[in-house]
Amino acid sequence: MSTSWLRIRDENPHGDPADTLVVCFAPTGAHGSTFAGWHGRLPHGMALVLVTPPGRGMRVDEEPVVDMAGYADAVAAELRAVAAGRRLVLIGVSLGALLAFEVCRRLPDAEVPVARLCVVAGQSPGDFAGSGGEVTLDDARAFATGTGLTDPELLADPEFEEVLLPPVQADLMLAAHYAGRASAPQHVPLRAVWAVDDPHVPEAAVRRWREWTTADCTVLSVEGGHYAHQENPAAVLSACLDGLSGAAGPSRRAVLGSGAAVVSGTVLALGATAATAPKAAAAQRTAAPAAGGGAGGRAFDGDPTDPVELAVAMIRQNTSNPGDGAITLPYARMLEGIFRAAGVATEIVPTPKEGNVHFFARVPAAGRAREKPLVLLGHSDVVPAIGDAWTREPFAGEIVDGRLYGRGALDMKGVNAAFVAALLRHVRQGTRFDRDIVFWSDCDEEQGPYGVRWLLTEHPDTVEAGAVLTEGGWVLDQRDGRTPMIATLTCNDKRSLLLRLEADSYATHTSKPFGGQAVIRLGEVLEQLGGWRAGIRPNALSRLYFAELARATADPALAAAVREMLDARTEARRNRAGNTVVRLSDTPELHNAMLRTTLAFTSAKAGYYPSIVPGTATAEFRAAFLPGGDDPGRIVAELRSLIGNRATLTVVGNPGESEEQAVDRLRGYLAVPDSRHDTDVFRAWQQAVRRTHPGVRATACQFEAVTSAVPFREQNVPVYGMYPFTVNRDMLKRMHGTDEYIGVEALRQGTETVYQLLAGLRAGS
Repeated sequence: MSTSWLRIRDENPHGDPADTLVVCFAPTGAHGSTFAGWHGRLPHGMALVLVTPPGRGMRVDEEPVVDMAGYADAVAAELRAVAAGRRLVLIGVSLGALLAFEVCRRLPDAEVPVARLCVVAGQSPGDFAGSGGEVTLDDARAFATGTGLTDPELLADPEFEEVLLPPVQADLMLAAHYAGRASAPQHVPLRAVWAVDDPHVPEAAVRRWREWTTADCTVLSVEGGHYAHQENPAAVLSACLDGLSGAAGPSRRAVLGSGAAVVSGTVLALGATAATAPKAAAAQRTAAPAAGGGAGGRAFDGDPTDPVELAVAMIRQNTSNPGDGAITLPYARMLEGIFRAAGVATEIVPTPKEGNVHFFARVPAAGRAREKPLVLLGHSDVVPAIGDAWTREPFAGEIVDGRLYGRGALDMKGVNAAFVAALLRHVRQGTRFDRDIVFWSDCDEEQGPYGVRWLLTEHPDTVEAGAVLTEGGWVLDQRDGRTPMIATLTCNDKRSLLLRLEADSYATHTSKPFGGQAVIRLGEVLEQLGGWRAGIRPNALSRLYFAELARATADPALAAAVREMLDARTEARRNRAGNTVVRLSDTPELHNAMLRTTLAFTSAKAGYYPSIVPGTATAEFRAAFLPGGDDPGRIVAELRSLIGNRATLTVVGNPGESEEQAVDRLRGYLAVPDSRHDTDVFRAWQQAVRRTHPGVRATACQFEAVTSAVPFREQNVPVYGMYPFTVNRDMLKRMHGTDEYIGVEALRQGTETVYQLLAGLRAGS
């Protein structure tokens, strides 16, 4: 009996079968292990299928297939047997891109549809005429060395060369005899992914894949070299699978149905960036309608004063930010339709990145404005929803048991919905304000170069803010989880510094492991840093907040610990009391971050081949600082002293920036003054809270995260942060996490708070 070409991974043998098979074709000379970093990363409902041909990997003793047609026929035949009503996504890396394309050609005739073809770091069929000659082992050796496919030290070992080179030779023969130019384009949605540091397959070569499909083709880029699928697996998976993720169910399929026909370049996620296109093409794409109706986005046909309907529609717009800015044009078009239908003037400001735009809507003042505009600043981009398992489709906007689930529900499309619904309710009622009210949807808050600072620099006449409301403070309940306790409006943000750890040893064969391996040393250092705690150092805003918390809480032990912390005259007493405050809090992570410098560990990387013990291992983490708290330079020095010579700690600054410059830049951010508490906007918020949450204390506060406020505060414009709805610990933990949600009734009540705040700015009030 012949050996199967397919190995299905990450599918639960005792549960429902995966409804999507992600079929992976390896690059030249590689096999299934090249996708080791993909295991466990697929969204729920998807299974990884590794193509393992004869002569490669575990089948190295078999006669290799060196004919492209025979290869594709064999894989297609097995896929027909296992597909059986399941959706197929084909992903090919380098040479694997051609193999995936040829298999794709063979499946429609057998009524096995391919939902998407993804080609990564690969040349298109048109680059292959089939006129190549014989391929020798010397050719294979030169290829393996030139591409960095194999460690030169391994190739110098005759025993390894005997195993490594024949698969490379076989794959090179596949390419040499492939007459791709004679193939016909396929009608299949196609993602073409190029790696920005790839020395072998440039962007222009990847773009030529557009000629090989008659359906939509999206060209994306990811960080990394020719083997980016190993270096940056999350980014490559995101580029390939975004818009297809989610658990099985009608809601997922409904979203999926429109996603397959979306205009090229409008659906992105972690690590994937829309490749720059010529201006003419960009103009055409902006004008083209996308699937779902509307001028470049889904039309909204609900009640624009209903924040829940608005939030659902916003969540269903996938505005994932891959790291260099989101594709927000469809989202902006939806907002444009909503505001124009209400008679409100709008403006869309494009950025240099195609599809990445800012949106503005302006409700003018009654007569001569008494004050400069109030800006309701909400970012449209969201962090990606791939890599960790969701139980709800992240872009479906499902409401279950009184909770609205979806990426951005909390951060910050729920707030955006509250802003828009409250403002349009006033517009519908004919309210006139004493100043312009401007709703601004920022495109690059999470990451990217074209956010608020870019807009204020490049388009300074778009808006001149008198005050800004954006994301920030929370409404917290008493311990009973039902009674509102305290509401906050944040007046400053923490700022963070990216730090990198590197542990070194030496690389060797896995048969000869040794003490002090780089991965082990890195793990030991990370464990020690994970146990490190900075001192409790509440700044002026934190002290103000915790003083109000002591008066608001119904927990006498918590109140006593807070008062002891605030009254402490020694560092030891303050630390002891502050740690007790955190322990007794119902939101310990939140209160801990408001009291001290914190470390958050974001990534670790080591290894590049299954039989090599790597000589280096790296990790990155962020240190977040309170204004008026610890000095960043002192904390970096303290951490270096803690880890000693077991690892190297470096500060990751902007390109071309020294460590000293990066630290000084952070010190400058931390020195920006708090926003004032004596403004009419702050007082209007306090009055609004008294109306919507009687008896609840409303206070200024320190925000535990970073927002887009700094460019305004640098200009002495007050910026206030609010999440106007009640939150609990579980909701806060899901911010930027899995199954993000907000309470439906809490959103409605929070919108009422925004409405009452705006009512305090009526003309003549």
